[in-house]
Amino acid sequence: MSASDCPGNAILANATDHLHAWFRAPGRPDKTQPSQPHPQSHQRPVDSPSPPSPCRANGALLRGDCLEVMKLLPTGSIKTVVTSPPYNLRNSSGNGMRDGRGGKWEQAALLQGYATHLDAMPHAAYVGWQRRCLAEMMRLLRPDGAIFYNHKWRVQNGLLQDRQDIVAGFPVRQVIIWHRSGGINFNPGYFLPNYEVIYLIAKKDFTLAPKANALGCIWRISQKTGNPHPAPFPPELVENCLTAVEVGPILDPFVGSGTTPLVADRRGLDWIGIDTSESYLDMAAKPIAAARRGEA
Repeated sequence: MSASDCPGNAILANATDHLHAWFRAPGRPDKTQPSQPHPQSHQRPVDSPSPPSPCRANGALLRGDCLEVMKLLPTGSIKTVVTSPPYNLRNSSGNGMRDGRGGKWEQAALLQGYATHLDAMPHAAYVGWQRRCLAEMMRLLRPDGAIFYNHKWRVQNGLLQDRQDIVAGFPVRQVIIWHRSGGINFNPGYFLPNYEVIYLIAKKDFTLAPKANALGCIWRISQKTGNPHPAPFPPELVENCLTAVEVGPILDPFVGSGTTPLVADRRGLDWIGIDTSESYLDMAAKPIAAARRGEA
């Protein structure tokens, strides 16, 4: 069966089942209709399956390079991407996390980067990588789809690095300000940066769900705490994004601790989460399974 023969969300289910035969996915929430694993796949259930629910979302946690995984998904199969890539913070013009010594950031969660990514690419290589990722996300979007792309502006060599080199040429419709609580700044040359940005990168036919525009473009949401991942999404931020679209499928190609699929699953939206780290995918699987059992 080709992608064009699959109605609606069946495209998503077909694509993710195919991908499970290629990638060693350490965890995947149980499906509404239990099925036998593909003989070449490396699946294991996420704890004990709960009773089927008619509103149960289909989802897959996939381990692999996000660019390679996304290339296997059908064009025009995703409604919304909600993601936050590594910020490349360890490539810094200051003395903070640049070389792993720590400087004034000795307790920084990202001091050693991520589990499978050092977060210290040469700047030009990092920009090229992110632009390739965005191009692949755009290919996957439906004509009415959009990307919520969270990133951080920072000062490098005394000048603002606003990530325009990453998003230039993509259809950025709006910049949403994520106003966080608190922050740290040891540099007397500029004010405390207590915000991040979310680029709304939208296809031509994208529109907000009814009344979603009342959310405004400044979201005051505290950072997520008590999470072993070094840079977790707060659930409220994802809630805002998904409130604005209402329907799936939802993709997070840098899924990390799994906030995007967790929120999507609770809302009954089909989803895909991708990461290179087995430990992060395990971390993502547990709260999704707990929520499905009614424990969270």
